[in-house]
Order: sequence, then structure tokens, then C-alpha cells
Amino acid sequence: MHDDATTIVPFRGGALERAAWDRLWDAADGGCVRRALGERRTRYQRRVEQEMAAFARLGLEPGVLLELSWVVQDLRGRGVTFGPGYGPQSGSLLLHLLGLNGIDPIDHGLPFLGFGRELEARRLHLRVATRAEQAELGSALRQGGAAAAALPEQGIEVVVGRDPTLALTCEMVRLARALNDNRDCDPLRWAYPWDDPDTLRLIARGETAGIPLLEDAQLQERMREAAPRSLEEVTQVVVAARDGAPHGLLERYRAARTGASRPPLPHPELEDILAPTGYIWLYREQVVAALARLLGCELAEAVGLAQRLSEEGGDAHEGELSRQLGERIAARCQLPYARGLYLLRALRQGLAQVVDRAATLVEVTEAYRQAYYKARYPAVFQAARLNRALRRVTPRGGVRYGVGGGPDGVCPHREILIRLCKEALSDGVTVLPPDINRSDWGFRPLDRNTVIYGLGAIAQIDRQTADRLVLRRRGGEYRSLMDLIIRGFGGTAPAIQVEPLIFSGALDEFGRDRWHLRRELDEAQAVRGWQYAADGRTTHSLAGGLDAWQAVHPGEGWAFQRELDVLACVPSRQYFPEPAPAERRLRPVR
Repeated sequence: MHDDATTIVPFRGGALERAAWDRLWDAADGGCVRRALGERRTRYQRRVEQEMAAFARLGLEPGVLLELSWVVQDLRGRGVTFGPGYGPQSGSLLLHLLGLNGIDPIDHGLPFLGFGRELEARRLHLRVATRAEQAELGSALRQGGAAAAALPEQGIEVVVGRDPTLALTCEMVRLARALNDNRDCDPLRWAYPWDDPDTLRLIARGETAGIPLLEDAQLQERMREAAPRSLEEVTQVVVAARDGAPHGLLERYRAARTGASRPPLPHPELEDILAPTGYIWLYREQVVAALARLLGCELAEAVGLAQRLSEEGGDAHEGELSRQLGERIAARCQLPYARGLYLLRALRQGLAQVVDRAATLVEVTEAYRQAYYKARYPAVFQAARLNRALRRVTPRGGVRYGVGGGPDGVCPHREILIRLCKEALSDGVTVLPPDINRSDWGFRPLDRNTVIYGLGAIAQIDRQTADRLVLRRRGGEYRSLMDLIIRGFGGTAPAIQVEPLIFSGALDEFGRDRWHLRRELDEAQAVRGWQYAADGRTTHSLAGGLDAWQAVHPGEGWAFQRELDVLACVPSRQYFPEPAPAERRLRPVR
């Protein structure tokens, strides 16, 4: 998962009293009670006991982990969004119950293979959605920073990272909740969140443009070929088709999935481990489980042995450890030594080409949530993408179009929004022009298949101005241009902001065409004695109004070219049409 900015914060906490172990047990047991009943609860509790014993062997103070969970829960209650997890730490049920990762290992059948090297080195990773949340979490953790520096052996380092894809999902959750009268419709709230048929069909059709993990054209083609019917099958395709996968892995996996050919099973005892992936080694968890099965040892011991084997490499030359383990496998399975060594060599070579399933699930589950919104709420999905682009291209003073200028100029900001709106149209989503009485700062879904253009995407309308216009609209809809100037802009007539609203069509509801609205703005300026230049900025060197821009009467074929190339607002006819021929490019906008 891409992480373009991290902050490492020492954290000790203050809950290092004698009862910290009991309180940590109570917190974990309370999480088990809330999540499961009957036999399933027993599985949770056994897993917690296993992980608590492993945590005690790390030598970490329980109060540090406990107080860190309190900090995270407090920030989550204040609206901070945390990611599903990071690396091997995502396979821990204890961390999940404490709210430090979002992957339930029981739901996904993840075995506990330890907390990973990072936590063994007293380092724990947390992911948030935005830079502001990253700063807020870092500030909260630094409250214990001085104590951690004084007693480093009792503290941990918290790596606070930012995940851009998480911010996109959070925007979808927010828009979907607003569309459903503040009812939470996130799939994570379901009893069986990973079996939505509409979402799986969308992924199987390869219609995942806009989903960061699944938008690669080659991966979409692999999804169409494999037609996955579950989250696990989606994960397998992602792993087999990933960049850096061993040569031929995708072809072998595809042949195994279709039944064309399957590699031989190394040993009958490994049937249940390799059958889900067609006898193909894909996950590190498979190799560790197979090593534990063949040696007859615990998973904890197998984890350490697998790590030592991976250091030997995947070549054909065995080290001393490989020879010893080959003898153990041969003795336990009653096989010749050469056969035991062959099995051990297969495991060692598998370690060189597999990935952590827990780490991959972090990315796949996030992509699944985004695919869910695209399948169930396409307008929400497209509005979230447009809002993410709007935040990226909006400078402090509002969007400024015209970096290229002229009829043939290309404005990158405008092109980004146009491309996304065209993609929304291709997905069956209607993009409505802006409306001063309905639009918010950002793009907003009106129903399942309709998005209304945001005021913030109009030139010169910054976030503060758009929010002010929306806030003052609560007293009643704006009825005229003067009503907008008086209530929305506090009685002034800032042409630099009102003019783009006119040209974009946001004021068409007032019942007057844009030419007359523009003249009305000139009259308001003249009454107050203001003068401004063609670019809308206040000046004392030119006469104001359209005449200063060397305009002609619209009846003579002149058009507001700013609407298409400088202001980049919504064209009045059709939504984002293809570029018109030169002879038709200058047309009146009435």
C-alpha cells in the first residue's frame, strides 16, 4: 500500500500499573463477547490466549498497548479514520479487538504467525486518511513522548502513515450516509460483508476503473478471465498478477484454476493447505503451515524456521538447517531422506516467491469496499472521485482555469475534471450543471445515478466562499442576482467570483439568460462606481464591463469563450461534449 508520508512518534503511555495485564485481558475478552456467540466465541477466546502468550514473550509492557488503544478509540470517536492495518500485524486478533487494525483474522481464516518483525522491534504501524489526521494522531501520541524517551525499553515507536486510497473510501462513506438520511450503509456493518453478489460481479466483469488497486487494464483482463466468486479468489488473482511476481506464476495459476493442468501435490498431508490455490504456492501462510505440518511442530516454531530458511535463499544448494529439517521431515513422514530433502527444497523455493496474505488482504478489502460503492451507489463513487480531484487542483483562492488559454489551449485542471465526468457518464451517471440553490462546495450525489456539479469546481470559487453561499442559503433560496449579491456576498459585487457563476450556468434558475445577467452585474458595478478589467480583477485603468473585453453583440456570433477554455465551467449544451470543429467553436451561450 502506497504511503507517501510517515511520522515516527515514540510512545510510552501511562498505564503501566500492576493491573495492566488484567485490564488488557478484559479489553480483549470484551471484544470477543461483542463479536461472537457460542462456538465462534470460543474460537476467538482461544486465539486471544495464543496471542497474549506471544505478546508476553515480546517483553512489551501491556499498559503501552492498552493506552495506545485508548488514544486510537478517542480519536476515532472524534472522526479520525484509521486504515485496516499494515503487514503481518493485520493478522493479529488482539490488535483487531483493541482497534489497532481493521482486519478480523477469524473472518478471513488467517492463522496467527506472530506480530511480525516490526512489533518485535517495538514498532507498530497505524494508517490514517489525511495529513490533518496524521498530524492530529501524532500530536496525541507525543503527549507520552518525553516519558518514552526517558524509558525507551518500556515504550514503542508508532509509525503514523497516510493512505490516500483510504481517504477516497472515507469520502464514499460520507456521501452514501448523507444520501441515505444519515443511515450507515458501509459493507463493514453487514454480518457477511464480503459476499455481496453485485460487487463480485462488477469485479469479475473488470469494470473497476477508478479503483486504485484494480484499475490496471491487464489486471482487469485477468479478473474477466478468472471470474472470481469470492473475496479470496479476488485476492489470489491480485497476488498472481502482481508486479514482481515470479515468471510464469500467472500462467500456472490460470491453468490450475481452469483445470487445464495442475502441479503435482508435494505430499498428501498438504492437500487442505494447497487445494484452495490449485496446488500453487501463493502465500507465506501456506508455506509456514506446510512446514509445521511436515515437521509436526507448532506454528510459532515454524515461523522462526521459515525465516531462517528464507535467509538461505531459493537456490538448489542446501545449508545445514535445510539438511537437518530434511532429515526431520523424512523421519516424521517415514520417507527416504532424498524425498524429505525434496519437500524441504520445495518449501524453501516457495518462500522466495510468496507474499503475506494478511498484508495483501489490507489492500484487497479496501478495494472491495470501493467496488461495493461503485456497484451499489455509482453516483456516490463518481462524486467521491471528483471531490478528490477537486481537492488536489484547488489552490487557496479557488480553482483557476486557463493555464493554456485561448480556444486551443489545454488547461490540466479542466481536463482532469472533464475526464472524470466523461467516465461518470460512461458508467451511466448523469452529471448535472451547477445550481446556486442546490450545489455544495463539492460534487454531491442526488440519487443513485445523478451527481450535481460542485460550486468549488467553478473558477475563483474557493472553499470558504462556497461554504458561505451554502450557509446563507438556509434562509431561503436565492431569487435573483441582487439577492445573491446582498445575502451571499454581503452586499458587495465581486465580479471575480460572480462572473464565473454566471458563465457556468449556476444562476440559470433566476430565469434570465447569461448575457442579461452579465449586464446586470455591470450595472451593479456602475452604481457603486467600481471598475474592473476583462479578467474580473478590480482596476482603475480600464472602463468596466463587457466593452473592456472587446466584446461584440451575441447576435453577431460572439461567444463567452471563457466558459470553455478560461473558466472551464460546465458547457450549457450537453455535458462535456467532445471538442467541436473550429468553425463551430465560437457559439453564443444564451
